[in-house]
Amino acid sequence: MDVARYPVEIKDDGVYVSIEEEKAAVRTVSDVLAQTMVEWGITHVFGMVGHSNLGMADAIRKLEKEGKLTFIGVRHEGAAAFACSGFAKATGRPAACLTIAGPGATNLLTGLWDAKVDRAPVLALTGQVNTQVLGPGAFQELDLANAFHAVAGWSQTVLAESSHAELMNLAMKSAIVNRNVSHLILPDEIQVHEIADDVKVGTPDGRLSQIEISPSPGEIDKAVSLISRAKRPVIIVGYGARGNIDEVCELAESLNAPVITTFKAKGLISDSHPLGAGVVGRSGTTVASGLMSDSDLLIVFGATFAQHTGIDPDKPIIQIDFDRMMLGKFHPVELP
Repeated sequence: MDVARYPVEIKDDGVYVSIEEEKAAVRTVSDVLAQTMVEWGITHVFGMVGHSNLGMADAIRKLEKEGKLTFIGVRHEGAAAFACSGFAKATGRPAACLTIAGPGATNLLTGLWDAKVDRAPVLALTGQVNTQVLGPGAFQELDLANAFHAVAGWSQTVLAESSHAELMNLAMKSAIVNRNVSHLILPDEIQVHEIADDVKVGTPDGRLSQIEISPSPGEIDKAVSLISRAKRPVIIVGYGARGNIDEVCELAESLNAPVITTFKAKGLISDSHPLGAGVVGRSGTTVASGLMSDSDLLIVFGATFAQHTGIDPDKPIIQIDFDRMMLGKFHPVELP
């Protein structure tokens, strides 16, 4: 085997090796994908770099060099998925995770299930073996589409003739709108496939609507009537109310109503707040459970009514949520 040799010069301050000049960079499929996900709000990528994701990793490196992206290396792909999920849940913004093919990709699954169950917007970018050797059983070849089928709300394989920016547009839109896991499978040679300079990067412009919603005037009137008649109203705050806790506290103060939280929403109202009364449910306190038992109306914001939370279904309940599927999910409520 003929090994390349390079001129070497030994100087007083070190050994100098003359190497070939770096070739001018060409624009690749990975560049378009990475630039598009940044346009959609991805600021952090968690993951591990290896033999089957080098093209995507290099595109991420270039964006990080420009200050547009932060890559955080991990020691196990499972940590990348959990970090993504935690970042998305804490900030409300999407995050991405990057792995190689095969076992590197499947190591994401538990963390991605955490994101799916808690409805966090996450993008999984998994390497794959070259398309030429898909099928016979190449090293680290797995059917990633089927492996991720149950956990990913949206999943596609990127090919040379794909509309690359559009695939990333759809992946990001699905993750954000559906608050779910999106997945792109990146065959090794496709990542470095050269792409024309005039191919446009995708953006969310014209692809998303405002999400502010309001109940009907009749529902508002009924809620006001129920609240005005209640003598011992209690407010229950779930994780879904994290973006509106100031308004919830303002309502609580106007009603002089205690505020208890679900386990996942612990900390949304401070324990030092005069109306803060702790966590309800199996992981909760007797004070919170006692307040719920003595109440004559529960006003519930952004909670799923999971069994662990233990919200009393026999109480009159006003349930507020922007997801209509969550309203009265397990049993009827007085006012959904």
